[in-house]
Amino acid sequence: MNLLHAILLGLVQGLTEFLPVSSTAHLTLAEHLMFGGRPMPLAFDVLLHVGTLGALMVYFRRELVQVVMGCFGMDKEGRRLALWLFLAMIPTAIFGLATRGVKEAAKEHLWVYGIGLLTTAVLLFLANRLSRERVNQREQDLAGRDLQDLRPVDALAVGAIQGLGGGFGLSRSGSTISVGVFRGLKLPASARFSFLLGMPTIAAAAVVELRGLLKPLLKHQPLPADMAFPPGSLSPVALCAVGVIAAAVSGYFAIGLLDRFTRKPRLNGFAAYCVVMGLVLLGLGTTGVLGHR
Repeated sequence: MNLLHAILLGLVQGLTEFLPVSSTAHLTLAEHLMFGGRPMPLAFDVLLHVGTLGALMVYFRRELVQVVMGCFGMDKEGRRLALWLFLAMIPTAIFGLATRGVKEAAKEHLWVYGIGLLTTAVLLFLANRLSRERVNQREQDLAGRDLQDLRPVDALAVGAIQGLGGGFGLSRSGSTISVGVFRGLKLPASARFSFLLGMPTIAAAAVVELRGLLKPLLKHQPLPADMAFPPGSLSPVALCAVGVIAAAVSGYFAIGLLDRFTRKPRLNGFAAYCVVMGLVLLGLGTTGVLGHR
C-alpha cells in the first residue's frame, strides 16, 4: 500500500460516505482494482471513518452543540432531536447487526452492489419528484414537514432503512433521505436529519470495527493478514494520516454539496450516476472480470 492508495481511498470514503452513491460499493470496487479484492487494513478503514465523522462534526457543529445541551436539559429542541436520533439508532442497530454477515458475504459479489445502486437510483428519482411536487404546493400541510415536526415513526422508518442498507450498495444517505421524504418531510429537513444521524452511525460503525482490531492487540497477538498493512507498505502512520485528511476534507466538501443540492430538489443527477455505476458493477460482477462474481 502506497501514498496514492491512501489518498484515493480517503477521497472515495469522504465523497461517497455523504453523497447518495454508496460508499461501500465504491470502496469495494476500489479494493478490487487496487488490491485484487483484498480489503484495506482494518486500522486504516476505522480511521477513514473517523475522518468523515470529523467532517460531520465540524459542518454541523451548531446542531451538535444543541443536541449536547438538549441531553443535559438545557435546550428543548436539542433534547427532542437527541430523542429522535436515539430512537432511529434502535432499528439501525437491530437490522444492521442482523444483516452484518450477509453484507460481508456480499463483498464477493459485485453484482449485488449493482442492484443496490440501481435501487438507490429509483429511490432518489421518486424522492426528487415528490419533493418537486411539494415545492409547488401552496397549502402548508401539503408542502411537507420541517425537522421540528419529526414524528417517532419517521425516526424509526429512517433508522430501519439505514440498518438494512449501507452494505449492499444501497446508499445510506440516499435511502435515509428518500424515506424521510416518503414519510412527509421536506427534502432539506430529511437531508439534515440524515446527516445528523450519520454522526452516531459512523461512530458506532467505527467502534464495532475497532473491536476486531483491539482484540488481538490486547492479547499481544499479531494482527491477522486481513487487518494488517501488507508487506512493503509505506509507514502505517503516514498512510493513516494522509487517508484521514483526504477523507475529512473531501467529506466536508461532499456534505456541503449535497446540502446545497437538497435545498431545491436536484437529486436526479445522483440518480443517473447510480444507474451508470450500477450497470457497471452488474457487468463486472456477472462476467467475473475482476475475479469475483
